[in-house]
Amino acid sequence: MAPLRLLRPLLALLFLASTLWAYTTIENEPPVYADPSDSHFPLPPAQGIGQENEAATPAVAERLIYLTIEDLPKKIYVGQIFPVTIKITSLRKHVPYYIELSGGKNVKLIKGVELARPRPINHFTFYFQALGTRIELPAFNVRYEDRERTYRTESVDLIAVRLNPPARFSGLLAKDLKLLNYQASAYDEESNILSLQLEVSYGNVADFRLPGATKQGIDKVEGDLNATSLLYYGIFPLGMEQAVFSYFNIDTNRYEKFRVPIIVKRSSVSTQTNLDPQASEFTKFKIAVVAGLILLWLILWFRHRGWLYPILILLATAYLLTYLIPLKSVCIKEGSTVYLLPTERSTPFMRLQSDTTAKEMHHNRDYTKVQLPNNRIGWVKNEDLCEN
Repeated sequence: MAPLRLLRPLLALLFLASTLWAYTTIENEPPVYADPSDSHFPLPPAQGIGQENEAATPAVAERLIYLTIEDLPKKIYVGQIFPVTIKITSLRKHVPYYIELSGGKNVKLIKGVELARPRPINHFTFYFQALGTRIELPAFNVRYEDRERTYRTESVDLIAVRLNPPARFSGLLAKDLKLLNYQASAYDEESNILSLQLEVSYGNVADFRLPGATKQGIDKVEGDLNATSLLYYGIFPLGMEQAVFSYFNIDTNRYEKFRVPIIVKRSSVSTQTNLDPQASEFTKFKIAVVAGLILLWLILWFRHRGWLYPILILLATAYLLTYLIPLKSVCIKEGSTVYLLPTERSTPFMRLQSDTTAKEMHHNRDYTKVQLPNNRIGWVKNEDLCEN
């Protein structure tokens, strides 16, 4: 019986040791969201003679950032701009981190985020454009600005639907499209120019086209994805009475059509007022009035010999010379565009088919206001003036 009594404490000690060993093993298992770079863990530093004892380095590197792709669109069309939302949880609450993308197929980043403000939990929305039917999203890579370790998500595969558009499709896919304003003007002897002011919500404005236009392009883009202000022009042959185009509404999943009349109103262009200041009726009236006053003051001066009349005559004569002195002539290069206003957002209304001599009415640093041989007035870029 004595050996049996000694054996019982020994068995109890062995049972307790095995329990502690099992508990330690569970605690040291790697986390569920282990980073691929955690396959080789750093070893604790060696303790030398005379060194202070420091806290032992854990066998598993601590994970400091967790990434989750939270929101993906249920349906995507080829050409569409779509959002992808990711959630980032950072254990280092006060340290900024960078977000970078790698890889990807048939997709283009339109709007993203690089440096994120330090917060425990952040949600970021990236916008991509689908370029093909089989999409592979790029991986999201996150790292602190003071560390080399990178946390990443795996790439995600998506399927995009290719549209079967109607004949007058503009190539635009958007949540909404509004036609704010339009204007038609004569461009040259064989064509007219149509300018559109559009407001697009989450659309691929770079792919927008006007069907039937012989030449077209974007004049100005402002705003953000939520509300993009687009100034677009198209040149159409004479005789074409309207521009017809459609876009695809990604919210309603239907095509919406626009019809814009191409009506040239030459006399209603506000920037074309006083097209011929030397020949307009009002200008002729002013010249006649000033000339009559000069004649009257001359008669009064000869009769009364006052000092006021010569001053009035000189001022009136100087004012009259501003209308009688011919304007300076300038040469404009062949193929130059004449604009309604001297601004980058201005609408072009004419293209010159050959070198043209015009009258210079005014100029600034970038543009010169000219009166063309057909008495129309516009602005040309200074770089389009002939050197000689």
